[in-house]
Formats: sequence, C-alpha cells, structure tokens
Amino acid sequence: KSTSIVWEPRKGESTDGVALFCGEDDRFNTHLEVYPRPSGEIYCCGVGGSDYIQPDELRAGAFLDASTCLANPARVSAAAASFHAMSATYKSAFPGPTTTQACMRPCASDALPIMGSVPGYKGAFLNCAHNCWGILWAPGAGKAMAEHIVNGATSEVDLRPFDVSRFGVKEPSSNTAKTRGRKKGSTSVGEQW
Repeated sequence: KSTSIVWEPRKGESTDGVALFCGEDDRFNTHLEVYPRPSGEIYCCGVGGSDYIQPDELRAGAFLDASTCLANPARVSAAAASFHAMSATYKSAFPGPTTTQACMRPCASDALPIMGSVPGYKGAFLNCAHNCWGILWAPGAGKAMAEHIVNGATSEVDLRPFDVSRFGVKEPSSNTAKTRGRKKGSTSVGEQW
C-alpha cells in the first residue's frame, strides 16, 4: 500500500507538462515522481515507506475502499518536505498538499511484471503487476503486448521472464471450459462482459 499526494493548481499560472523522476532523497527517504495533470494539479508518488499487505488481509477484503486504504501521515509529511525542498513556489504558496491518498500497488511475489498469454485460454492476456513502474513502462509494455496479441511475438521485448507460468500456472484440464460465457449447470446464461 503506497501513499501519494496532490497539490492544487497555482492560480493564474500554467504548469509545465513534464514529469520529473527524482533520485533517492535520503533526507526524507523519498524518491518522488512528480506528474503534472491537465487540470494544473501536481500528483506526487514515490514517497517511500510503502506497506506490504499480507495475502490474508487482501482475501478478507481489506483496503477495498478509500475509508480503509488511508495515506500514511508520516509519508505525507516526508513527501511534502521533499517537494518543498525542490519548489520554492509551492513551499511559499502551499503549506501542504490538498489531497492525500493511498492505493494498492500490484506487485508479483518476484517483483517482475506479469505479461503474456494466459495458458490454456485463447485470446486471454495479462499485462499487470508493474509495481510503481506502471506509468513509466506503459508505452513499452503496451507496444510489446500489442505485438504479442497481433503477431504472436514481440520485436524488442522478450516476454519469457514475465510469463505467468513462472508461478506454476498450467494449462487447464481438458474438461475445463476454454471459451467465453458462463453456464449454470448445463444451461448457457450468455456472454458475461
């Protein structure tokens, strides 16, 4: 679970449409990623101190809504201090962020993304678990998956290290349905979208 913050737009001023990826800031234990939004707001993540959520907590439904997936106040303070150290304008105009939030980041147990075909299911693909790098990797991952889906192969990215079968996912047994739709017993209940 990771904390992020949002700063309100500066009144009467535009915000450059350039993302900023910072190195480790040992003063605050952050590595901010700063993304301007079309609205003029500035979204900051990479605030450090992410919480590892246990599988039992997830299965129990923990953190499924904003009332239970709360920002870590210590990380909000650290991120605000780190951002203020970079921006005298925001330090003087805004003492703190307007929005603090947290989200669940999809991470596989081996910290690699999951990309490729789902074994045994024609036309089913996965492109997920990119951790905090999803925004940065989106163009390359999207291109690789588009090539994989259309051509059955990729031209620049070897997807083998990211295959879901590394977790022991196997072809379904021969009596498992391999088509879309659902059945209630032996009665078809139509396509499920």
